Amino acid sequence: MARKKFISIPHFESFKNKSHNNTYYKLMKNSSQKFKDEIHDIYFGKIFRYTYDGREKRYCNPMGVEATDPQIDSLFRIQDEFGIEISLTINSVETPHEILRDENIQEQFISFIRSFYERGLRSCTIGSPHLIRSKVLHKNFPEMRWKNTVNHRVADAQQVINYIFLGYDTILLDRSISRNLNELKRIRKAVDYYNNKYKPAKKVLTSLLIQEGCLYSCPFKKEHDSIGEYISGEYFTTLSKMTCDNWRFKEPYGNLPRNAIDLVAADKETFNEFENLNDIFKYSGRFSIFPFQPGDTKNKKLCWLFEHQKKYRFDYVPFTPNETIYANNMFDVIHDNIMPLHWWNFGWVNTTIVKGDYKSRLKILQEMPNFWKTDKGKRLERILKTCRSQCWDCHECEKTFDTPLFDSALQLKGKR
Repeated sequence: MARKKFISIPHFESFKNKSHNNTYYKLMKNSSQKFKDEIHDIYFGKIFRYTYDGREKRYCNPMGVEATDPQIDSLFRIQDEFGIEISLTINSVETPHEILRDENIQEQFISFIRSFYERGLRSCTIGSPHLIRSKVLHKNFPEMRWKNTVNHRVADAQQVINYIFLGYDTILLDRSISRNLNELKRIRKAVDYYNNKYKPAKKVLTSLLIQEGCLYSCPFKKEHDSIGEYISGEYFTTLSKMTCDNWRFKEPYGNLPRNAIDLVAADKETFNEFENLNDIFKYSGRFSIFPFQPGDTKNKKLCWLFEHQKKYRFDYVPFTPNETIYANNMFDVIHDNIMPLHWWNFGWVNTTIVKGDYKSRLKILQEMPNFWKTDKGKRLERILKTCRSQCWDCHECEKTFDTPLFDSALQLKGKR
């Protein structure tokens, strides 16, 4: 059953949000206490800028976006007032040559981290294994919890142990684990073994990114991320035309589960299986935007949205009332088993437009027919838990949703 502080959420950092200095704080303040209680951390980006050999350089993250200074002030206010940890993300796909080899640049980077540490930051993602292995960061910031990045693709128990001994104490697991429950069991066993044998000052935790929409082991991932670091968001208006545009959101393949390795946990039984084996569930969304004026926050709050209206879903069922449905927290959603649980996504709601959370529609929601309540849906859910995304000799997703069979998503050219 869901526990406190088990969800990691993004700070919205789209370029369109630059004027929203304290919007995120106000929406968090307006959210329910139960919502605040379930948030483990809020992760945000900030770019380290430096000059080397006469050139302006930077070390940052594959999203290419960052929080503004006023937004960081707002994030520290959230941490101080609500007890929700904030977490800095620096997970560049590029090797930080100058930071590793030049003592002056390394000292600048340490000063950069210290500017957050002295304000109370105690959680940070560092993508460079060499920086972590050097222990220079551990020496300077002994109370910091260090996260690896999901882009390290840590996908089995031995890799987890290796990354722990490398110097990380929050292990971001590869996306593929959402389809490999058996390996997650081995990972849990390995982490428990380490925690019990070595009794670290900071207990090792695992975190699983469960919602992003990416293809299993996507061959374009590194180049996509490298482009994103320097020209944020451009990939989806250029090169994606030859890649993921062809298998995301397009008919007849749309959102087939095999084309996105998000966690499929339709009911609380499946969710609890994963929750018992993993400490933190991470949601993506730093590109999310606020489509309202910065001061217009009085009746808005952070919450969970039931995405039953997304027409690209194969498993979509027309629903009445056809309106936004939100939940003040995930604890109740899981307890009430509002299926499918993986339709719930982190977001915000305007309570002047949407009156009351899902409790007022509880009976309708519990009785609502949808694919994941059918025998076919339950069967596919069981398969997806352990299929390891080996789709080429499985094809259960296509068979279930009655689409043409294909061995690789790279064969697809969908239609809008």
